[in-house]
Amino acid sequence: MTSRHATSDYLDVAAENRLYEEMRDNFWFPVAYSDDLKDEPQAFTLFEEQLVVVRLDGAPRVFEDLCRHRGAALSLGKVIDGCELRCGYHGWTYDAEGRVTRVPAREELSPAFRNVRVPSFPTVEVSGLIYTTLGDPKFPPPAIPEIDDPSYQFLHLDIYEWNCSLPRRLENYFDFSHFAWVHDGILGDSSQPRIEDYDVDKVGGELRFLAGPFVEFTDNIKNNPESGAAETYDAWKRYRVFLPNAMKLNSSAGPVEDYVLWVAVAPVHRKRTRCFTYVGRNYPGSDDEFRAFAQMVTDQDRPIVESQRPEELPADLAAEMHVRGADLGTLEYRRWLLDIANGVIEPAGG
Repeated sequence: MTSRHATSDYLDVAAENRLYEEMRDNFWFPVAYSDDLKDEPQAFTLFEEQLVVVRLDGAPRVFEDLCRHRGAALSLGKVIDGCELRCGYHGWTYDAEGRVTRVPAREELSPAFRNVRVPSFPTVEVSGLIYTTLGDPKFPPPAIPEIDDPSYQFLHLDIYEWNCSLPRRLENYFDFSHFAWVHDGILGDSSQPRIEDYDVDKVGGELRFLAGPFVEFTDNIKNNPESGAAETYDAWKRYRVFLPNAMKLNSSAGPVEDYVLWVAVAPVHRKRTRCFTYVGRNYPGSDDEFRAFAQMVTDQDRPIVESQRPEELPADLAAEMHVRGADLGTLEYRRWLLDIANGVIEPAGG
C-alpha cells in the first residue's frame, strides 16, 4: 500500500475497482421483501449477475437465473406445490437445493439428472427483507429492532432502481446540507440552512451519530403530532449506517413520537443501484399518506443524485469540496469505504 492510498481522502481508480469487488465478496445484499415473495419467482441482477429468488419449502432461495437445459430464465417459470421450481421453456423442475427432479421430455431419464444442479447462493430473511451474498460476509445482515415492537407500524415502498452507484445513493440519506434545499418547506428551511456540529462513532460494522436540530415543517403526515403547535418543528435525527449498504434513521416527530426510515441498497452494476425502503412510526396516521410522503421525498432526491458526476465516488475524494462539520457523516462513510477497498473489513471498537 502506498502512502497516498493510506490517506483518508484518496480513492484512485484501482481502489474503486477493489471496493466493488470487496463489497461483492464480503457483504449481504437485499433482493426482495418477504411479504412480496409468495408463489412466483422474482428475477433480479446483483453485481451484474442475473439471479432469481423464490420461496421453496417455506424458505427463500436464490439461484442463478438459468435453466441447465437450454439456458432459459428460471424466473419465467412456476412454483410447483410450494417446493419445486419448474422452468417455463421445457418443464425441467428443480428442488429447493437446485437439483433437477424432473425431465418431462423423457421421464425415465429424470433420475440420471439428480446430480445436476443450478448454482445457488446463501439466503437469509431478516426484518422483512431477504438477503443473499455472492461471497463470504464478514457481518450479519442488519436488523430493524422496531419492526418487532407492536407499538410501531411499518410499511415499505416498491423496489426501485436509480442510475447511480451504491455509495452515492446511500450517503444521500445522511447528507444533511441538502435538506434545506431539496426538501425546502418539508424537511428543511432554505432560510435556515446551518448544520450544527455532531459526532460520529464507529461501533462494530456501523457508523452512529445524532444530529440536529433540523427545521422541519409540521403540515405533513411525518410531523402530524406537531401540527397546529407551530409552522415549524426542530427535529433530531439518530442514524445508524451499516457498512456498506444500509441505514436506519430515527427522526423525532414530537415529544415521544418516533419516525423510522430504513434503507438497504444493492448494486445492479457499478452505476445502477436497487433500493429497498421501510417506513415506520409509533403514532397514528394513514399508511397511504405515510407511503406517499416517503415517495415524495424520494422523488425529490432522484434527479439530484442521478445528476452527480462521476456516478461512482470521485477517483480523488479531494476533487470534491467538503464542509467542515456539516459533511462529517459522509466523510466518515467514505473513509470506511476506503478501508474496505484496501481489504480492511473488521469491526470497529465500541
